[in-house]
Amino acid sequence: MYENQFCKPNKLNIWLIQIGENLPVDEKQRKMRTALLADKLVERGHSVLWWTSAFDHFKKDWIFKKDTEVTLNSRLRLYALKGIGYKKNVSLSRFIDHRIIAWKFKKIAPKMPKPDIIVTSMPPHDLAYQAVKFAKENKIPVLVDIRDPWPDIFLEYIPSAFHGIARKLLFMDFQMIRNTMQMADGLIAVTNTFLEWGLKYANREKSPVDKVFPLGYKRPNIKNLSNTSKFTNLIEELKDKFIIFFVGTMANYHNPSILLEVAKRVKNDKIHFVIAGYGELFDEIKKASKDLKNVTLTGWLNQEEIELWLKYAKVGVCPTNVKIDLLPNKFFVYLSAGLPVISAFEGDSKELIEKYQIGFYYPPNDVEALVNCILKLYNNPQLYKKMSENAKRIFDEMFDADKIYEEYANHIEKVYVNYKKIN
Repeated sequence: MYENQFCKPNKLNIWLIQIGENLPVDEKQRKMRTALLADKLVERGHSVLWWTSAFDHFKKDWIFKKDTEVTLNSRLRLYALKGIGYKKNVSLSRFIDHRIIAWKFKKIAPKMPKPDIIVTSMPPHDLAYQAVKFAKENKIPVLVDIRDPWPDIFLEYIPSAFHGIARKLLFMDFQMIRNTMQMADGLIAVTNTFLEWGLKYANREKSPVDKVFPLGYKRPNIKNLSNTSKFTNLIEELKDKFIIFFVGTMANYHNPSILLEVAKRVKNDKIHFVIAGYGELFDEIKKASKDLKNVTLTGWLNQEEIELWLKYAKVGVCPTNVKIDLLPNKFFVYLSAGLPVISAFEGDSKELIEKYQIGFYYPPNDVEALVNCILKLYNNPQLYKKMSENAKRIFDEMFDADKIYEEYANHIEKVYVNYKKIN
């Protein structure tokens, strides 16, 4: 029986398993979901071992040349497993890389001191499966944190006529995810839609152990930032512009190429587009934008640089070239600075925008619709002000990472205590 009132457990040994995030080996890197959760768990007196990859998913480069253990502080360690790396997010190389890491985890985990509880991210589905299987074999409570609906999402890249064949070829992968969801003691998800997806595979109704914890974002301190970075001159030049801002990995469905088409159509020299980040599409976008005077590419940004641009940006854009239900990290980044959001994502993203009037939804690849959304905000200062205020309010109420991950850490403790009561 899951209880809201419980005795906080003493120091726990907790495994977090996630291979696609920035690692806190560089203080200037933006901390994402697992790092933020790890910090909260450490603050509460627990010890954390974060199983991760030796490969940087965003920069497509090696962080470590071999399997490596790193002690970040007395309560937080990393165990980075080396696969083969990959150049594209959707590729056979990535599939093989994740299989190798899952296989290595299967071999190494039994040799490590047993954890009290495990939280494994999904994707990748094969590593999540090995983590849950290990937990069940060793009578350890385990939560699955759903970030993306793998392997279902693989079908997005295959013509619908071939979906039946693809499902047969991926039969073992679909079986793997079904077993993972059914064996898990509880499901966590970044959106309601993803939680429903996980429960469907688990073939059960939602229970108190199943929770939605949005990605969220750590509140930036943009008022006190000083413009002393490499972008000093550029920001001085653009500070009076109406800046349309994109920040993120340029790949797959996070594709900002549409902003170049929009920039060609917006004939207003007060509106400027800043595209920040890196990824497999960067060189292509750089080449396509070289003659556009109203477009700036910054390249990869660290945490401080992201927050500096947030200070001067006016609107945040979440573009995608496919119809997909996702609530991306950048959505919360924009809201944290009070930026109205223009997004092409379906599901929770669209629902939040429309329910709380914090921006606009536009259909994927619809250049004209995106142009109109931008011009509505530029030409109507009262509307812009209202949406900006709504964005700040909704962030404070729902998406402040300090609140989200405090609740998440508390939930992990409750799951552990209740598991021990009945086992």
